[in-house]
Amino acid sequence: MSDAIRGSCLCGAVVFEVSDVTPIQYCHARRCRKATGSAFAPELLAPEASLRWLSGAEQVREYEAPLLDSPPAYRRAFCNTCGSPLPNSIGNVPFVALHAGVLDDDPGSRPFRHAFVDQKACWHEIVDDLPTYPGRPPVPEEYGG
Repeated sequence: MSDAIRGSCLCGAVVFEVSDVTPIQYCHARRCRKATGSAFAPELLAPEASLRWLSGAEQVREYEAPLLDSPPAYRRAFCNTCGSPLPNSIGNVPFVALHAGVLDDDPGSRPFRHAFVDQKACWHEIVDDLPTYPGRPPVPEEYGG
């Protein structure tokens, strides 16, 4: 995989690589904030076929939260040892979701929007000029929208 982007967990037990990532979306949804423990989740997607576990695949665990409104379910993968968020499948699309903070290499993409700003933490202010969406933003056409 020549354009591979490597990532890993905090303890180093899990190492993976992906390619062809999307731009980064800052998600302010309550579940994303809970899953990261921060003001937002810096999310990006990669083709599921590009995900390759280089080490520690047996350490990966998944949690699926109950549905709130409609599928897909909120799913989170993490390292069983240190709890770092890891790539996970997201349902009916051929992509995995991951958080930019676990990437060791420059993904070559940058933030392009804020999602679910109606659920934004009361103590956080958005100070950039990126587009904001009160809820789920539209899926870009190149990703099946």
